[in-house]
Amino acid sequence: MKYIIFNWKSYLNLKETISLSKIISNLPSSKKFKLVSSPNNFFNLAIKSRFPKNTLATQNIDFHGSGANTGSMNINHLIENKIKYSILGHSEVRSNFGDSDTIVKIKLDLCLSHNIIPIVCVGETKDVYKSKKTKIFLKSQINKIFDKSTSYNEVILAYEPLWSIGTGLTPKIDEIEEISSYLSKILKNYSFKKINILYGGSVNLTNISDILNLRNVNGVLVGSASTKSDFIKYFK
Repeated sequence: MKYIIFNWKSYLNLKETISLSKIISNLPSSKKFKLVSSPNNFFNLAIKSRFPKNTLATQNIDFHGSGANTGSMNINHLIENKIKYSILGHSEVRSNFGDSDTIVKIKLDLCLSHNIIPIVCVGETKDVYKSKKTKIFLKSQINKIFDKSTSYNEVILAYEPLWSIGTGLTPKIDEIEEISSYLSKILKNYSFKKINILYGGSVNLTNISDILNLRNVNGVLVGSASTKSDFIKYFK
């Protein structure tokens, strides 16, 4: 089964989010795809209430917990409302809010200790890609986020080259397979009960079939393309 994660970012208003969520709720159950939608965090409760069978993810959490923490996305709120996934370390969160690999590691451990499945994003800049140092960069990220002495439960790792996100540019298919294979290899140095490797970055109807057919890719994390109804209906 392939994970299909719709990251709607802040593209949609509530009405539009409800419309797409309704399409997802009406899709027949599938043994091929696991659909997870990640609306704007403000809309999660409304969508969960209206479409309880839809699987949701938050776009981020923080690690401050309950109390005097203005603007906090408390992980306990996810548990109370049966939201089972959270995206961590997305490049836009890293750039806009300063999340480092160290902070992603803290959030990862917090998710797993509360039985929330983390969707951990990693990926290189265009300069790193052009200098052919992608593998070195990703290995460094993995080493900072994961601990070889820890036994992890279920984790999703999303490879999203920063230069591909929202640009319409994507690595070649054989490059995606090469990097996914490399990630699979180095992750064997860690202990996971279950690990899935996803690709993200300008995924669309033109390239999704080829990406999902790659042996070492267990799904996709999709941004703007997933805000279109025809893209969602692809998974019926």
